[in-house]
Amino acid sequence: MSLLIWKDEYLTQVEEIDSQHLRLIELINGIYDLLRSGRGNESIAEALNEVVDYTQFHFSTEEKFMATTDYPGVLAHSGEHERLLDQIRELRRSVQDGRTVVSMNEIYFLKDWLLSHFQGPDRGLARHLLSRALPLIEDAAI
Repeated sequence: MSLLIWKDEYLTQVEEIDSQHLRLIELINGIYDLLRSGRGNESIAEALNEVVDYTQFHFSTEEKFMATTDYPGVLAHSGEHERLLDQIRELRRSVQDGRTVVSMNEIYFLKDWLLSHFQGPDRGLARHLLSRALPLIEDAAI
């Protein structure tokens, strides 16, 4: 059983963003599965490394889209990216250092930030991108 199941309501209609969001859901479900199977913090820390790396990749994609389309909310959106990355990095450090044993609280934190980002700032960005010419979006693709 998965913690997060992809729903059409998560769609932004920007294919690259949607596929990356789906991958983030898969990564968080992977951590959830590790926790449920009783795997130790070492396995979870490795999975958190992948979450951090992929989140950085995803955020850089969004930020390239924002830059190439003169997105007016770029400062606020990028600031949220930094705050979220800082929180995930701190969770990873805490797990690696043995200060935190991952529980459902941390999994729900990951789930909640992901869904709130999809359904909040990313909706505004997607509306902006879709209002622009699609070739601009394709030019920004990684």
